[in-house]
Amino acid sequence: MSDTIQKKLMILNDNHKKIIDEWFSMLQQRRGNFNGITYNGRKLRADLRRDSLSELIFLQNGYTILANKLINNDSKLAQTEVHYYALQIFANVAAFAESNSDKIPFAAQLSEKIKGGERNYLSELRFERLLASETPAEFCHRLIRAVKLRGKKGVNLTSLADGIFLWMHEWYAREHNWPANTNPFKRFSTRWAIDYFSTKNNTKE
Repeated sequence: MSDTIQKKLMILNDNHKKIIDEWFSMLQQRRGNFNGITYNGRKLRADLRRDSLSELIFLQNGYTILANKLINNDSKLAQTEVHYYALQIFANVAAFAESNSDKIPFAAQLSEKIKGGERNYLSELRFERLLASETPAEFCHRLIRAVKLRGKKGVNLTSLADGIFLWMHEWYAREHNWPANTNPFKRFSTRWAIDYFSTKNNTKE
């Protein structure tokens, strides 16, 4: 049952995945097309990286064009404060990804073995610290580190985004003293832990 739950996105859907894939592809090109407009994607990506962990990330065009397509239209993603904040974190983190690889969930990718060694891309200790992040800034910082460690192996951007949105929903609820989801398999930490530890001892190379 849990395997089925893990394969299903909690916040995003296939339409959102298509938008994210096209946006990231545009960021890799000097003349990339997104939503019918041509951009210098590499410049947008560089700007997002330069403003890493800055509250001004929402002013960057790389973020704005994604928000306009993903939230400010009919994609069924609600125009809420928490969604905009989550998307800022995602755009910030995704700018450091070298490629988009969607074969397995993001958290599972972190426990894959580095080629030729026994170490995971992200150690169990650092993964637990990631799950224990208390603020959006802390969460963003640790995600950027994890994405950088993946390097050319890339990350599952949609899985990453869905996790960020779910984490932000839970953080926002805690800030407002709202009750947590009673179903543990719909909680961020449970879902990511299941993915991480299900592959931690396996070599994917």
